[in-house]
Amino acid sequence: MKSKKIKKPDLKSNSVWVLILGATSTSICIDRQAFDPFNTAKLICVLLISGWIAGHLLNSYRENPIVKNSKELLTLIILLLFLLTLFISMALTDVKVTALFGDTFRRNGFLQYFALGILFLYASRSINYLYSIRFYKVAIFTGFIMSGYGLIQLSGNDFFAWNNPYNSMISTVGNPNFASSLLAIFFLLGGSTIFMKQISSTYKSFAILMMIMSFIAIVLSQSRQGLITIAIGILFYVSLVTFLKKNKYSVPVVSTSLFILLLGTMGMLQKGPLSSILYKESVSIRGYYWQAGFEMFKKNPFTGVGIDRYGANFKELRNVSYPLEYGFNITSSNAHNTFIQLFATGGLFVGLSYLLLLGYVFISGLKSLKKSDPHQQRILLGLLSAWIGFQAQSLISIDNIGVSVWGWLLSGMILGVTANVKSLENPLRQENKNLSVNKKSQINLFQPIMSGVFLIPIVLICYFLLQSERDLAVARNYTNPSALQNKETVLNFANQVINNPLADKYYKLQASLFLYDMGYSEYAYNMIKKLSNADKRNLDGLNALLAIETARDNKMTSVKIREEIAKYDPWNAQNYLELGKLYKSMGNLEKAKLMKDKILSFAPDTDQAKNAIQVLA
Repeated sequence: MKSKKIKKPDLKSNSVWVLILGATSTSICIDRQAFDPFNTAKLICVLLISGWIAGHLLNSYRENPIVKNSKELLTLIILLLFLLTLFISMALTDVKVTALFGDTFRRNGFLQYFALGILFLYASRSINYLYSIRFYKVAIFTGFIMSGYGLIQLSGNDFFAWNNPYNSMISTVGNPNFASSLLAIFFLLGGSTIFMKQISSTYKSFAILMMIMSFIAIVLSQSRQGLITIAIGILFYVSLVTFLKKNKYSVPVVSTSLFILLLGTMGMLQKGPLSSILYKESVSIRGYYWQAGFEMFKKNPFTGVGIDRYGANFKELRNVSYPLEYGFNITSSNAHNTFIQLFATGGLFVGLSYLLLLGYVFISGLKSLKKSDPHQQRILLGLLSAWIGFQAQSLISIDNIGVSVWGWLLSGMILGVTANVKSLENPLRQENKNLSVNKKSQINLFQPIMSGVFLIPIVLICYFLLQSERDLAVARNYTNPSALQNKETVLNFANQVINNPLADKYYKLQASLFLYDMGYSEYAYNMIKKLSNADKRNLDGLNALLAIETARDNKMTSVKIREEIAKYDPWNAQNYLELGKLYKSMGNLEKAKLMKDKILSFAPDTDQAKNAIQVLA
């Protein structure tokens, strides 16, 4: 008797849905009750998704072991090299909480990259051409939601009253630059679907609408990043299409694309005919950020200054021109260039392994384009163009989780579809072949058990992160020195932040300051002092201590604190001026004169210099 033919169940389908929709949920996820409503919520989201996917990843290795000398093995080795070097740098970082979870309002710590690495690795094993079509549809839908919300913000009808110093178009990522970059990626993905036979006309129409909405939102956001991302993605797409066809237009098109790219780069640097269109003051500022990053790398070439510890080292290593042009108290917590950031904070091996990973993805994608048929080429071209756009914005932007999750997913997808170029006769029907099955399917408990193993500690971590965010937000909302009835409430919630083992150091400092404002002066002072001792580079903590000691008229202690500040902020003329005044009031005229000379040596044309000449003479 012949066995009955049944449709083979698509065992990967649900996990792939979680993987793809996980990127959408990470970008959209916000927490209005949190002190930071954007970044921590996105970190929590990507951690939870990666925890569940980790079980599927291990199960895929169990059922389909890696073949020796295969591309999969090379992919795994390169990723593990990146994560291992990152882990070593994390272990050597002076402030472990920052290294693990990332700096305040950034969250670019080890856990973020570990979670993104899991998503990348599973995408490289599970995504084929069939699933990539699913990805395109989800990207179109996500782009529609986020561009729609951006337009609502621009119209002045936002659902939420954000404390936003930027242009109103921040979407759900908290910054116009991040929002425009993300919409640009969706624009590129949507545009590439227009040329795909596998995408229905309904989805194509929806994609065109999404592209129009995204482009309008990007232009009105006044952020150049989105426009640059779109331009580079389109130039890459057009150049590759003509190159693959190998016709007489190939060389002129590629040459023109490179020329336009050169003009665009010059324009961003305030040079050439496009400078009036592309130049923006924030681009010049980035030059200072990049230079400081190079200085950090030179200072600690092998281990970096510590994972996501850019902000703790910026004022010490920034160029003297920066504070003179933008102010002595202005700082930055990121290099605004993902590559420089990784070299500066993680060191040589972290930076090189990251570049190796990206190079491997890029070369694999280009090689597979030549081997694939025209339908597959369009799918892969779209992924590569969006990926190139993501990398382009990474050159001038912070590694925001809501944007980065798409970059890492695209990287894994490119490797996933390239692995199936030869093996798929008809990739869009491969998963639905009818196979002869004569025995019952066995329930696989390995995956849920392993997912649970990962999720248990992740849920615990997320709980503490979420509590610190919400407790600090409550303490802030109730802090009002004139409302004495709020004292107990502030004390309770501030203490919960202070006693939270995973709370950000900055959050603990803020909680202590709230307590100080509410009258718990001595207790708050001791906490601030403890936090400052735990992180010598914490200028926020030193300035908080200084304010308290100044109010108490403790001149000797104020001098010591200002001298400590000068170590980590050597180009702060205002600090030297105040330090000189303290020296003079204590009768130390020689040191007061040294402070005057110090100010005149690097800031002779400032108000601080004029005051120093008058007061410290």
